[in-house]
Amino acid sequence: MRLGIEQTIPVGSGSIFFTRLRGSYSYYIPTDLIDLGFIEEDQPKPQALAFNVQAGTAFEDLPPYEAFVLGGSNSVRGYEEGELGAGRSYFQATAEYRFPIIPAVGAALFIDYGTTIKSQRSVRGFPGTVRGLPSDGYGYGLGVRIQSPVGPIRVDYGVNNDGDSRLHFGIGERF
Repeated sequence: MRLGIEQTIPVGSGSIFFTRLRGSYSYYIPTDLIDLGFIEEDQPKPQALAFNVQAGTAFEDLPPYEAFVLGGSNSVRGYEEGELGAGRSYFQATAEYRFPIIPAVGAALFIDYGTTIKSQRSVRGFPGTVRGLPSDGYGYGLGVRIQSPVGPIRVDYGVNNDGDSRLHFGIGERF
C-alpha cells in the first residue's frame, strides 16, 4: 500500500496552489493454474494473480498540466498515452494473471479499467473535454515479460472498449 500527498507553494507570478492526494494498493496471490513441468516441486510458484487499485484527487486551483492523465502503458493499456481522460480525480484498477513460458520469459493476461470520476470539466481549460476524451474505459490483452540485466522488459498488446488496439513497451512490471 502506498499513500501520498503533494502540496504546491505559490511562488512568483504563477501563484498556483493545490494539494494532491494519491493512494495505491497491490495484492498478489500465488497460484498454479497451469502445470509447469520445468518447475521443481520445492521451488516457489512463479504464477500469480496480481491486483492493483489506484485513486487520487486534487484540491484548489488545478492547472491543466497537473491533471491526472489516464491511458497508456502504466494506466489503461489499449489506449494511447493520455487518450482516456484528464481529470481532477481518478480511479483505476488492474487484474493480471502472471505465468512463466520458459525460465527467462513470462507472460501476463490482463484487464485494466480507469475513470476520471466525471471530473474532466473541473480542470481549468477542460483539456479532456476539449480533446473529446471518453473519461472512462477499459482495456484487456496479453503481455510478454523477458528477463534482462536491466530488469524485466515488458511488451503488452492491449485492446480497448472501442475495439482499438495498441502495443506498449516498458521496463519492469506495471505494479
